[in-house]
Amino acid sequence: MATCSRNLRCLTKCSTIWTMAILRRIALTSYLDTVPFVYGIKHAQEWRAELLLSSPARSAELIEEGAADIALVPTATADRLRGVRILSEYCLAANDRLFTARLESDVALQRIERIIYDPEWFITPEILSRLCSHLWRIAPKLVDRRTLDAAWQPAECDAEIMCGDEAFATARRRRYEFDLGEEWRRSTHEPLVLGVWVVRADVTPEESDAFERALTFGIEHTWEALEECEMATAESYLQLTERIDYLFDQEKDRASRKLWREGVKVAPRANPG
Repeated sequence: MATCSRNLRCLTKCSTIWTMAILRRIALTSYLDTVPFVYGIKHAQEWRAELLLSSPARSAELIEEGAADIALVPTATADRLRGVRILSEYCLAANDRLFTARLESDVALQRIERIIYDPEWFITPEILSRLCSHLWRIAPKLVDRRTLDAAWQPAECDAEIMCGDEAFATARRRRYEFDLGEEWRRSTHEPLVLGVWVVRADVTPEESDAFERALTFGIEHTWEALEECEMATAESYLQLTERIDYLFDQEKDRASRKLWREGVKVAPRANPG
């Protein structure tokens, strides 16, 4: 019996060492709202990771192509990815006012003819379409920012989506401003789930658990994470601890599934210009 116990401990130890030796590639966007995630992954003790810093849209491509093993992807696209599963502990969400994603316009909502959006970000056409059709009751063209030339300037009836650190750090530039987290709550009475974590099928449950423990560590050390990236201010700490919600609970799961069900129905054809 003693020999069996020693063998079992040896096998367990060897299994742990083998898991730690695997270099897992993790794709995510590095900006203010994901600072705790990046910090937790960088300081993970249980396994080795290579960070692939890329846009949310590119992160989805990387994991579907097999170039990444784990990725933080736009929620609207997660259910369309092949060969992955969604992790159940953490996400990137806002329960109300978001501060890192807003619509800006010089005219009232009813006069907006085009919305210029960045397809590389978490604010997808599905999210915008839902707001346009269910809340704002407008039908503007959704225009991919990449199709516009470098000299483009917004016309009077053009609205723009401001996202990420740019939205957080800059003051309102135009007459009207609509925080997309706040507007989403008004429309759906649910949180706006911007991104979810997905893993490829060959990532083991033990590795998934270790990864989520790394995220927990990052979230529990938010101030240290902000200090490390030289973004430690009272406002940024407030953003990450009170406005952003990282827990993928039943309410976030329900909101995500609703977006997946309605996404195809409400999304109009994005017009290039």
